[in-house]
Amino acid sequence: MTSNTASPAAPVHKRELPDPIAVRRTILEMLYRSRASHLGSSMSLVEILIAIYGACDIDAIRAHLPGRDRVFVSKGHGAAATYATMHHFGLLSEDDLATYHQDGSLLAGHVSHAVPGVEHSTGALGHGLPVAVGAAIGMASSGYDDALVFCVLGDGEIQEGSVWEALMLASHRRLRRLIPVVDNNHVSSITETAKVIDMAPLSNRFGGFGFAVHEVDGHDTAAISDAIEIIRHQDKQSVIIANTVKGKGVPFAEGQPVWHYRSLDDKSYATAMAALSGNPL
Repeated sequence: MTSNTASPAAPVHKRELPDPIAVRRTILEMLYRSRASHLGSSMSLVEILIAIYGACDIDAIRAHLPGRDRVFVSKGHGAAATYATMHHFGLLSEDDLATYHQDGSLLAGHVSHAVPGVEHSTGALGHGLPVAVGAAIGMASSGYDDALVFCVLGDGEIQEGSVWEALMLASHRRLRRLIPVVDNNHVSSITETAKVIDMAPLSNRFGGFGFAVHEVDGHDTAAISDAIEIIRHQDKQSVIIANTVKGKGVPFAEGQPVWHYRSLDDKSYATAMAALSGNPL
């Protein structure tokens, strides 16, 4: 992990976190059963979401308490990963997951506020962070100084201007409890993000907006968790850049833009599940 601020000793994590492979299996089951898309986007998010929910008070989220930690998944097409992770933290049931992307289900293909435990409906990219900034301002003014407000963004999504307007306000208000986390998987919906707008190095972009930057391996849950704990004890607005692989864990999907849209058939599902089990077909 790299940071432009001093780092305290690494914290001790007391909560046992879900196994990323188990979460990925759940995602594959959901996508295969529903014939839905967004496999690549969901697989890159797994460790990020595990670390985020692992840092939250799950009971407070379940009870919808005013001072709860808040998780905004602005990258709304990561719905399958979001719901699978929520399930592994006890926020959604197996029966809930079985309805994913089915007619009449609350669990749509983009993250929906209709689902208990979800803070905001997303999918129109660039909208989640402005709402998260508003939530952080509201919580600070209400005296909830210990609660964290997370916002997960895609690296393609941060090409939206509304993201940077929100970051300007967050920096001006010194929202140290707001933690934007960028899923930096280098692939947008149809091509490499750098071929659309090259924003490298991202650390300079966020640093220029007044944020302490923590750049980590986005598939190392402990590294992300450590960054969150460091930020929790800092008096400065901060961002986590999590470097990831789109389609992580499914070799035929890794880094392939088409798996933003393609759905699993019997053969690709079996191949993907075998790869996660360490027994490639």
